[in-house]
Amino acid sequence: MDASDFKQIFLPCHRRMYAAAWRLTGNQQEAEDLVQDALLRLWTKREELKVPDNAEAFSVTTLRNLYYDQHRKKHLKENDEEPEESQMHTDRDASTDMEQQQEASLVLKAISLLPDKQRLVITLHDIDNLSYEEIEAQTGLNPVNIRVALSRARKAVRDKLKPIRT
Repeated sequence: MDASDFKQIFLPCHRRMYAAAWRLTGNQQEAEDLVQDALLRLWTKREELKVPDNAEAFSVTTLRNLYYDQHRKKHLKENDEEPEESQMHTDRDASTDMEQQQEASLVLKAISLLPDKQRLVITLHDIDNLSYEEIEAQTGLNPVNIRVALSRARKAVRDKLKPIRT
């Protein structure tokens, strides 16, 4: 299968693949990455592929298999680690803990000084770990506005912390 055939057969399946990836991951970034990885897998195997009867079903199945493979590998890595109770406990450095607490306090204070929209977006995304879609649902902002507000908020926090860190 050459590049033009590949484009005609598999690229129109992108929306269906994204929808399946979103259902599997529940996260925009992971879904986009998964679609890209699946298309890359199809691209690298294009010489061996025959034209499928149903390209959408074939591409979505490839995507699902890739997702399951990735999660199986992640699960195996997690199971290879020692259980926490068998690991030796070491004394934590109290000064490091205090520094981290102070830094977290300064970051929260810097966030509290931000304009309302920036404070809301950075809190929802970086503290509450909400996705862009969840923030959009809560605030009514579109994804571009969310990204801009988040970028400006992070820059403002960095700028406020820069004199402290130097």
